[in-house]
Order: sequence, then C-alpha cells, then structure tokens
Amino acid sequence: MSRTGSEGCGSSFSRKYRQMIESTIEKIIEQEEEKIKDLAERMYRSINDGGLIYAFGTGHSHMLVEEIFYRAGGIAPVYPILLSSLMLHERAALSSKLERIDGIGEAIVSDLPISSKDVVVVFSNSGSNSAVVTFADRARKRGAYVCAITSIEHSTSVEPRNELGKKLFEVVDLTIDNHVPYGDACVKIGEIAVGPLSTVCGAFIINSIIGEVVACFLRNGKNPPVFLSSNTPNGGEKNISLVSKYRHLIPFL
Repeated sequence: MSRTGSEGCGSSFSRKYRQMIESTIEKIIEQEEEKIKDLAERMYRSINDGGLIYAFGTGHSHMLVEEIFYRAGGIAPVYPILLSSLMLHERAALSSKLERIDGIGEAIVSDLPISSKDVVVVFSNSGSNSAVVTFADRARKRGAYVCAITSIEHSTSVEPRNELGKKLFEVVDLTIDNHVPYGDACVKIGEIAVGPLSTVCGAFIINSIIGEVVACFLRNGKNPPVFLSSNTPNGGEKNISLVSKYRHLIPFL
C-alpha cells in the first residue's frame, strides 16, 4: 500500500516532505543495509581486480548516474552510460517513447566493453521499460554482476513494457529497494501528489554504497581512488592523477 502523505494548503509542505524523506530513508537503512554492504564489497573486489562500475538509467534516473561520476567524494572507476536521446534535455516526451523500444538495451550493451570483471548498477523507479530491463539482462549475460536500484512497490504495480515480459528486479543478481511509493510523488495536496522521492532516495543509496566501497579499501590497507573537490587545496592535482589512471578505460573523463 502506498505511504503517500496528505498536506493541506495551510500547513508546511516542506515539513511533511522532510518527514516522508526521513521515514523512507529509515526503511532503506533498516531493510537494505546488508545488501548495500554486500554490493560495496563486490564493487571493491571488482575495482581491485581491474574492473569498473558501470551505471545506467534513463529519464530522471540518469541523474543518479551523474551523481557518482567525477564528483567530490566519489570514486574514479565509474563508467557512466549517458545517452542524450534517453535523457530529458533534448525532447522529454520522445525520450519516454524511446526507452520502451525493444532491442534498445541490447544495442547499448553491444557498444560497451562490459565483462565479467565489472559491476553494473541500473537505476529505474518503475523497472518496467525495455531500455533498462534488456540492458540489465544482456549485461548479466556478459558475465557482469548486475544490481537494480528500483521501487518494488511501483514495479509490481505496473505491467512490463519490454520484449522479455519481465521487470528489472527479475533479471538482475541483486535488487536494492528504494522504498518509494507507486507514482514516486509522496505528499498529497488535495488530490494532487507532489514531492518525488526517487532521486533523493536513490542518491542516498548509491552514495551509501560508495562510502562502503571506500571503507573496504581502507580495511584492506589500500588507498581508495576518491575524487576531491577541485576547489580545495591539492584537489585539482589529485583528480588529475586519477583521470590519467582511468581515462583509457573511461573515455568521458
């Protein structure tokens, strides 16, 4: 059942929205923490063995891909899959149609050097459209370890829109539930739902995973490949060294 709250015009929307964010994040901590730690350990082993962390999402989910790519406090060996036709800045309505075309996920994987050394993270709140489902399925068939960050409530409430007839959580090795309600927006003003959760909860999950990855490096006596803010002393120099190390594997650096 949806956990959508209700908010009247005379009350503080921001307070209610904060409450929904906090309660959802608390559920993530309570129910997904072990999965977060397990995935982080697997990512650490992958990076240590020369693999990469591939990240893919369409629509608003692409923001979570950017969230962990080349940013302060993030790790360097992240390969972002950012296709402008599946994002929103060119033609938003068209991107929604394109992500439902059968075969598009397979085509994306065929253009990437994903292998059994790598870990792949796929972001999708609904987990139903062809691009993310077939992408995850084909990446897994390449031997990569594939994780979905998705809403189980939303995904189980809709029909699959892909040639496999499956949801994202059905084709991956590991699913981390973002605990976002069906429809994403979590606060009702009258009959209108506003206040989406998937971006803030997705960012919390993926940054929690990255933090655990860094902890794995330190526990094993290794220096984690973490970017610094380029607007801090020595930040630029540290980042240049990481870019030089990984640019031959990640052309976007």
